[in-house]
Amino acid sequence: MAKYGFLLFVVLVVALNGATALRCWRCSSDATNAAFCGDPFDPSILTEQQRRWSYVDCSFPPSQLSPYSSTQSRPVCKKMKQKIYDKIVVSRSCFWEDINTPPDTCMKATTPSFIETEFCETCSHDGCNGASQYGPVALLVAIPAVLAKVLAW
Repeated sequence: MAKYGFLLFVVLVVALNGATALRCWRCSSDATNAAFCGDPFDPSILTEQQRRWSYVDCSFPPSQLSPYSSTQSRPVCKKMKQKIYDKIVVSRSCFWEDINTPPDTCMKATTPSFIETEFCETCSHDGCNGASQYGPVALLVAIPAVLAKVLAW
């Protein structure tokens, strides 16, 4: 019984430790070999190397980004769909936004005349700027079921 308790402890520590890092998709549909980045997002055609390069940790501190970053900012994932010289380009990235920023702010960003933003949104859970991902919440939902099964033995 003690070994199951230790196993549960290890699983919880790993789950909660991973919960602090926000992971986002980083790609642009106009890049070479980035067809997966378009709309709809298609991670099924990603190679393992593309996945490693495109699904990234976005939780680095703002001070590493720029000396002008605010201490009142948070990491978010961003998806943007723009018409650039009459070509639709979908980009997905990490972004830091002020914690007091209204939800529609990225749609109001100023762009050159040859760029028209059709869609822009930010979100704050793993992989939210692409296909749905199972994150720490899914693991925390599964733990009680696994624990009940172990205790029933």
